[in-house]
Amino acid sequence: MLYALEERFKLARDTLLNFIKQDIIKENTTEKGTAEKESIEEEDTKFTKSGEFSGFVILRDVSLEEFHELRIGARKFKVYIRLVEGDVIAYEMPSPAHSYVAGELIYLIRAWSHHLQVGSELDITVRRNTEYISDVTVEPRQPGQRQHGTGSVSQPRMIIEIGVAEAFGSLHSLALEYFSNSTQTNFIQVYLSIKIFPRHENNTVTMIATIYLRNNEIPARNQQNRRLSADAIANPTMTRIQNTTPNRVISFGTSPLDQRIVDSINSTGVQNDRIVGFIQPDDAICSRAGMEEYQVNIQSGLLFNGFPGGVPQGTANNLIIDLWEIQQIVLDRLEPYAP
Repeated sequence: MLYALEERFKLARDTLLNFIKQDIIKENTTEKGTAEKESIEEEDTKFTKSGEFSGFVILRDVSLEEFHELRIGARKFKVYIRLVEGDVIAYEMPSPAHSYVAGELIYLIRAWSHHLQVGSELDITVRRNTEYISDVTVEPRQPGQRQHGTGSVSQPRMIIEIGVAEAFGSLHSLALEYFSNSTQTNFIQVYLSIKIFPRHENNTVTMIATIYLRNNEIPARNQQNRRLSADAIANPTMTRIQNTTPNRVISFGTSPLDQRIVDSINSTGVQNDRIVGFIQPDDAICSRAGMEEYQVNIQSGLLFNGFPGGVPQGTANNLIIDLWEIQQIVLDRLEPYAP
């Protein structure tokens, strides 16, 4: 049985590597990409509703307790796993780009406020027999937590997921569960995903940040303005949309979006005016720190939702994540182009 399990882990890793290779092939020809998909698709290979690869099923009918034991094996074979309705799914692999982007985000958020606890790889039970392991988790530091043990069940306000092998569509699908009302998720107000695509032959990289809000509102007027403003939430006329629809999508890489990526973004239902950044070749590229269109602005009230006394005195109105800093980490740490 142990031998068979090891073979399943190895097969999961090979499948993830094949789909990364397929992403690179699609840069040059759609036909080759399609052929590659057909050659590795099988009943244990999972796809999103939009047809994107979302993981490989290693085992089925697994309990939460069994899943916790399997995580040790997952690390041995260098894959990340999650439990979805009893299925153990491999969806990502450790990599320098993944690790250092997570580390930079933890540093930026922790430096912004000492009232926040920021951690990595937290188990989040989103519903029965379904458990995710979040890349970055943000939770207020509750008064009396150490003395009385009130923080024994983590209840984060913000989750960040980073995808290198994991597809954009798979990252998008997580919003539904992170905004569920389980004990661990009912305080989550913000879900941010960072998708990093393979390096192109010309050394450029496509990167996408997607922001989801539990109480998801967008300006009802000035819809033609594509610029991302930190004051947009202050617009007195707002429209409520589903929280599984992105609030904003920001293309912040050094390569514009190709049509298949645009199609994937459009499949989420996000409005065109909420897609900003380096989309087409004539758009302004993310080339330096402080560019307005490349800032993620998160209201402090969302990060301290349910915190006794509200937002701590002296806390800035917005947590600002400058995506240029994340871009530079990716360019330094992402694996070279390998056809």
